[in-house]
Amino acid sequence: MNRKDENNNKNQGNLSTGSQEGNFEIHVKGQLDESWSDWLEGLEVKLLDNGEMILFGHIGDQAALMGTLNKLYRLNLTLLSVSEVDQNKR
Repeated sequence: MNRKDENNNKNQGNLSTGSQEGNFEIHVKGQLDESWSDWLEGLEVKLLDNGEMILFGHIGDQAALMGTLNKLYRLNLTLLSVSEVDQNKR
């Protein structure tokens, strides 16, 4: 095994699997009304005056997050940001 392979093997132990659940805030250009909340896994829909919206709520794991992002993509909405947030600070 060469030195590069050794470094890669050491770094792989430090990679996060992304399986942790949490509360997320997804900022999107475009708007959907609150009736879409169930289809978006129960995320809270907050419409902004500038034609954007913020989706907020608990997402169980990285696969669920990707599922939600894929739904937004299929609706042709522009993703502006995704942030994990502390619910106590909201």
